[in-house]
Amino acid sequence: MPVEASTTAPPAPDAAKEAAKEEAALALLWSAVHAPGGQAPFCRRCGAHRSFHRVSRRRAYACDSCGAHVYPASTTPFAGSPVPLAAWLDAVVIMLDSPGKARPNRVAGALGVDYRRAWRMTRRIDEVLQAGGDGAALLRRLAGLWKEQGHTRPGRAPDPGSPEDRIRIAACRLMAQRGIEATRIADIAREAGVSNASIHYYFRSKDEALLAAFRWAGDQLHVTLQRLLDENVSTVGQLRHLLELSIPGDQGTFEEYLLWLEVWARVRRHSAFLDECVRMSRRWADAVLKVFAAGVRDGTFTPVAPLTEVCERYVAIAESLAVRNTLGYSDMSAETARRLLARFTAEQLGVPAGLLEPGPR
Repeated sequence: MPVEASTTAPPAPDAAKEAAKEEAALALLWSAVHAPGGQAPFCRRCGAHRSFHRVSRRRAYACDSCGAHVYPASTTPFAGSPVPLAAWLDAVVIMLDSPGKARPNRVAGALGVDYRRAWRMTRRIDEVLQAGGDGAALLRRLAGLWKEQGHTRPGRAPDPGSPEDRIRIAACRLMAQRGIEATRIADIAREAGVSNASIHYYFRSKDEALLAAFRWAGDQLHVTLQRLLDENVSTVGQLRHLLELSIPGDQGTFEEYLLWLEVWARVRRHSAFLDECVRMSRRWADAVLKVFAAGVRDGTFTPVAPLTEVCERYVAIAESLAVRNTLGYSDMSAETARRLLARFTAEQLGVPAGLLEPGPR
């Protein structure tokens, strides 16, 4: 097949290096999972071993005979994650090299990702390693091969942050996992690496620590959303980012929504919690409205009602689905919630549902 000459400038050296590393990570997953020992990969559609070729612009390979796509990450703990595969492999190496000591802030500093993303990555990797079995064995094998190929990056010491920041982050993690009642001041101090007295210096009670943790989690989510919305993608691409953040991901954790539940339980007794809920809800709704309005301006979206009303409908439906998924309703998996939200949003904005429904990456 002839290759057209590119009219775009070559990528910057750092960007080219990261792109090459990502290709190496994808090739490693492909060979380790689908073609171990150099054997020909098996095509499920053909029902036979076939040769495959790399698909450009996707994390996929295609069968030379029938064209079926296979996504190497789809059967790994990294499935569905927007994080580069190379970063996932680097994180696995860090955690295996420092068992029990690789905190999210260390992974964030080493990989150059935000704390919230590092938090989710370390939680997911730790869950797989603790579960053992084939998943843990695969991670260990991938980490060994990744190190053998010399792709791991040298870590750099992360900024530990102020004691107050560390306390907020620790409170966020522990209260989301255990609930406020089961979280002791001593637990937060130990997680943050400070004394009990330091907790009382910054916060007079666990409720104050919960409120600070809630604010921190909301700020992290807002920063992540703004970074995604600043990417140079279409309005449909921005809407897909919005849908992804609206439902807790299987590859991540549910800390933000668990904290929402803890806060909602205290709203009627503490006005500060109500004020913060209103502020964060308004900030989220403003971001949703910004995405919807951009799509209306460029002619992509045709809302079925006034834009502000469609925005409020989206926020209400997204919150309901996210909470039911977070609580563990048997009929509301993350995939089901995302599919329902995508279909509802497509109807409200007048676009084909197929453009928004989640699919393999």
